[in-house]
Amino acid sequence: MLDKINDINVALSNKSYLSALALSLTLPDICGEIEYPHFKHKNGKRNVGKQFATWFDNWANQYFADNTGWTKDYTKAKNPYFTGEMCYSLRCSFLHDGNSDIKNWGNKEDADFYYSYEFELAIGGADSFGLSWTNPSSNDSKIMKTKTVRVNIDKLCESICLAAENYYREKDPSLFKDHKINFIDFNSFKTR
Repeated sequence: MLDKINDINVALSNKSYLSALALSLTLPDICGEIEYPHFKHKNGKRNVGKQFATWFDNWANQYFADNTGWTKDYTKAKNPYFTGEMCYSLRCSFLHDGNSDIKNWGNKEDADFYYSYEFELAIGGADSFGLSWTNPSSNDSKIMKTKTVRVNIDKLCESICLAAENYYREKDPSLFKDHKINFIDFNSFKTR
């Protein structure tokens, strides 16, 4: 685990943001599988999405608190603007489809509004979130409410790494034995 976190930090320092993000998005997968092995589908296969999102919400959401702040024990954001569900959606889009498209992370409609969603990744800027409204169409009384979230890649990677490192330090290292990349570094051998 710590070797992955180190590689993410090296990638960030080299401004290799896509590499850092790709590796960062694997950490909640690893930790979620360890923490929630009982989250399974009816067919017995692991429920990766639930494991990932639940782990993120329990360990990393504190870094994405909106203006309402944190719970009384400061371990979780009361109303995070970036959630485990959103992060899992980003993981799937980024690692499987090669994009950052996570348009829908909530209701499409309620009694008063239609909803649309905009998600953006940023480099070198601050996170932001907000709402905007458009006038209702002439035949409908509902207003379109657009929820927008922008997340800085550096912050996202660093937050996931910090949460994963804290998680790792609280657990028995043997739990991570199946989550290790084994390779031989032939460059480290010196020839004479």
